[in-house]
Amino acid sequence: MKTLHIRQEMDQPQKSAPHVSKLFVCTAVDCKDEIEEKFERSFINLQLQIVGLSDKEMHDILSQIVCKDKQHEEISIGFLYIMLTDPVMAPKTYRDVTLVSRDGMNVIVANLTLLVAEKYTKLTEIARRQLIWVLREFVKHQVLSVENVIWNCLRQAGGGDASHRNLFLIESLLDIFIEYRTWLEGNPFLVQSTVYSFVRLIEDHANPALMPLRQKEVKFIISLIRERFHDVIPLGRDFVRLLQNVARIPEFEQLWRDILFNPKCLHPTFNGIWHLLQVRTSRRFLQCRLLPDMERKISFLASSVKFGNQKKYQDWFQDKYFATPESHSLRSDLIRFIINVIHPTNDMLCSDIIPRWAIIGWLISSCTNPIASANAKLSLFYDWLFFDPSKDNIMNIEPGILVMYHSIRNHPFVSSTLLDFLCRITKNFYVNHEDKIRMGVYNSLKLILDKQVIPNIQPLFESPKLDRELRSLIRENFREFLAPGASLNQPMYPLLHPNQTHNLKKEIDQRFLHEENVDLLGTRVINNAETALLLVDEDKKLALVPADLEVEDVFNIEDAESFGKLYKIEENTDDDDDLPLSKVRLKEKPKVELAEAIADSFETFITKRNSYTWEAFLKDFRSLPASAVEEFQLNYVISNTVLILRETLPQQNIFSESKTEEKLLAKSISYPLYGLFRFLYENDEKNKKPFQTLLSEICDRIPEIGYLFLYFMKIYYKLQARKNSQQSYQFKTSIYRQICDAINDKIGNCLVRDLDLLEKENTIIYLWLLPDIYREFKSIAVNNTDILRITLRCIDAKNVRDIIYSVAQGKLTIFKQDGLIDCIRESLEFETYEQFCLWQIVQAHDVSLKSIQDLLPELEAGSHSEALSHFLLLLKNEEPTNEIIRLMLSREAKTRGDPFVTSALRFWCQRYEEKLSEIIASLLTSKYPSSSPNKRKRPSKGNIVASSTPSADQVLYHLEHYRRSCRHGTGTGLYVHDMMQRALQSAHSHSNEVTKKQFSDLFALAAEDDTTAVGRRGGSGRGRKQPVGKKDVNNHSTTNKKNSEMMKTIYSSDENFSEEDWSKPKMAQVAKKRKKAINDSD
Repeated sequence: MKTLHIRQEMDQPQKSAPHVSKLFVCTAVDCKDEIEEKFERSFINLQLQIVGLSDKEMHDILSQIVCKDKQHEEISIGFLYIMLTDPVMAPKTYRDVTLVSRDGMNVIVANLTLLVAEKYTKLTEIARRQLIWVLREFVKHQVLSVENVIWNCLRQAGGGDASHRNLFLIESLLDIFIEYRTWLEGNPFLVQSTVYSFVRLIEDHANPALMPLRQKEVKFIISLIRERFHDVIPLGRDFVRLLQNVARIPEFEQLWRDILFNPKCLHPTFNGIWHLLQVRTSRRFLQCRLLPDMERKISFLASSVKFGNQKKYQDWFQDKYFATPESHSLRSDLIRFIINVIHPTNDMLCSDIIPRWAIIGWLISSCTNPIASANAKLSLFYDWLFFDPSKDNIMNIEPGILVMYHSIRNHPFVSSTLLDFLCRITKNFYVNHEDKIRMGVYNSLKLILDKQVIPNIQPLFESPKLDRELRSLIRENFREFLAPGASLNQPMYPLLHPNQTHNLKKEIDQRFLHEENVDLLGTRVINNAETALLLVDEDKKLALVPADLEVEDVFNIEDAESFGKLYKIEENTDDDDDLPLSKVRLKEKPKVELAEAIADSFETFITKRNSYTWEAFLKDFRSLPASAVEEFQLNYVISNTVLILRETLPQQNIFSESKTEEKLLAKSISYPLYGLFRFLYENDEKNKKPFQTLLSEICDRIPEIGYLFLYFMKIYYKLQARKNSQQSYQFKTSIYRQICDAINDKIGNCLVRDLDLLEKENTIIYLWLLPDIYREFKSIAVNNTDILRITLRCIDAKNVRDIIYSVAQGKLTIFKQDGLIDCIRESLEFETYEQFCLWQIVQAHDVSLKSIQDLLPELEAGSHSEALSHFLLLLKNEEPTNEIIRLMLSREAKTRGDPFVTSALRFWCQRYEEKLSEIIASLLTSKYPSSSPNKRKRPSKGNIVASSTPSADQVLYHLEHYRRSCRHGTGTGLYVHDMMQRALQSAHSHSNEVTKKQFSDLFALAAEDDTTAVGRRGGSGRGRKQPVGKKDVNNHSTTNKKNSEMMKTIYSSDENFSEEDWSKPKMAQVAKKRKKAINDSD
């Protein structure tokens, strides 16, 4: 009967209750995947086979069933399910499976491996504990391939996690290793994985509550390292990094002493710490330190998320894995994994997928722990320190340079800290072998430039955004990459074999071949705590790079041979050994016969390559008609001209170092390209077609030509004015227009693009040219949001000060009132610092509030805090007007109110209470035109209601929130004045029940009486007002005074009550008192 019942459940699952899994923790929204379904199905099928049978019958029937492969797997998985979910039946089930299994339990081990790797986080608490029991039994009976399950369990023992669940797994695995150490030592790879994992985990167990576990770990790992050191050596340089994190523990301190001073006691073939540093760590050990789920998430981020859309994924990852203080150490593991394991394909590099450097930059910049931050930086540059181009992969050093290169513009602090760290770690990481460390860094930078990972290193190393001390440190450490004319093929440091200086690679090989056994890090590492801390700060994370995925060199042997041939030609045809490669290529080009009018001048220009010969050629070429030059002749002139113009421009320091010294200024514009500008400046006539074609090609092939022309005009105009102060010189924008026409683009687009390039090249020169740009291109630059954004992203406090000085002196005009509101509207998306600088500059222009006040209803309290802050400061200097109040009350009033409106109203109440009350009352009354049926109000002149008109509910919302902000009667005078009283009464009488209930406390401030217009049933609304006698005036004054006192009574409620909860009985009493007071006055 029981068997039949189970079969009925299988046949009609839709009618039976859902099966509750004993193996997996499932929520209502979880769907079972293939693995879960397989385990559940195998368990049910096994139950169907053995239910109601004795042990002997069960063994007999199962022995027949398992002869089929599919049935064998299902039966094996079913037994595994029972062992993991039923602690009581587990021993008996294990005996049964040993009798039934016919493959040495390979199926069980394979499925258990899959279960641990993919579903460990979903296992129930009982299943986790039973998993340890099963592993212990497998190790005890030496089941084949159980080390695979153990390795996956080690992966699930996550770093940076001190939760009870994680600690249970770590301690359980440790107990298995201690109890069955002989079995462990028989598997070298598992020994390496165990040492690597537990040395990393010990770092996280510094809490005093975990000291017993930590001491057990240290004792076991130290003995394993010492006894199996020949297995530990392949761990390589990453093992050194991990050991430095635990160097303060006494047992590891003694191990460090032996590694440094007595390496032979550990193993006869071990030669010291440099022996380990030269060995790259296998990627499997690096992978071992990431949870499988974490690995999947970070791989998805680096392969499927588009650049710009990554923030929500990063926030989720941050909340999931970086929520605890211990989790900071995970950042180094992640960075090493990204650098050494995730190597994107060429297609991915060319796509819009988020690059590796952006992910690493986020991991470093979001770290708040100083030690973890230093470890993360070292993990980024760790491969640089030992880089050998003949063996190592350029993908391992690419993220480090790209993080710095791409951060220098918008996040200079990130680049500064990384550059400072790189300079200091190069010198201090390993003092005894500093020359080898420097060679590794040098090799890294040289290969980066050779393979053009970045186009030029000067914008990074010589950026004006770096402080002076850091730039000095960079020049000291990387002078070969900064000195003019330095050859990267010359070795940086003295060679061990001076006769081999012609070949850098051979020099490196010889240094390794003739390496001496010198102690690393000296006694400084262990003997004093300060140095040990430095070690912890500096010596962090490494990862391996697999040999099978090495990236091939971009230049093959044939390219190298052709490159050598070029230099061979150079040596045979010119006595100057320093002849540039471009000049060599010019000499190789076949000569083309040109027209007589330009042949001599062009030959002279090619030979002398200076500005004077260039201008002489331009003079001849300009008058040349199209019929006098063939297309191939024109192409020949263009290609050689562009090559020379680019070659003669300096590779660095293209701008003058002084803004006042005439010699330096004149020298900076003495190159041939500036000769073109000078020629165009002095010759305004219309150009003929060949010259126009030449100009177009030059502009198209030299992108910098636009901002170089702007720089030239500034210098040339300044120098000419100094030479001849009586003659006036113009900043000819017409020439710049010619350049824009030559590339078929609008002048506005060209100006923005050129200024953007200039700011990236040299911020100081950009700011120096700024006043001239706004003066000469006034119609384009003024109120230009794009130019404004370029300016704001590069200025600091001193620059803002200088800009404000220039505006105050009338030398600079960035804004005009017409159209300023559109500029400010677009700036609302800028960074906070940029917006604060913007408002400082806006205030310097004395912009009237009237020109930008229409923006008030659009500003949101949560998103536009910078603009609202400055608007409030402007409003404090203004009196309330109908227009301003209308715009302010048109702002959306949310549940919690609008603090901006409340703040402005409270400020104005202190000075213009009566005027403010009348304006708001008039605005509220206008929402109910039927309140005065016999009298039509005409809008006053110049006060026509605009499109942004607040609704009645909006006005009432703002008044209600203002009422709530009043404490102990302060600011309550706004509601006392007669117009406001009548307006509130009118609003009350024309509101529906929902509105009356919603604003009941507000309406209670103006309780109706029999004498009001709204409360009267009779009387004429058109009659002229009766004259008020002196006695009536006194009575009316007395009434207002009483009203004011009653307002104070209302707002001075007991502090135990909420500001928002007003008792209705109290309101009724106040209303009665007010009514009685008015009747008395009558």
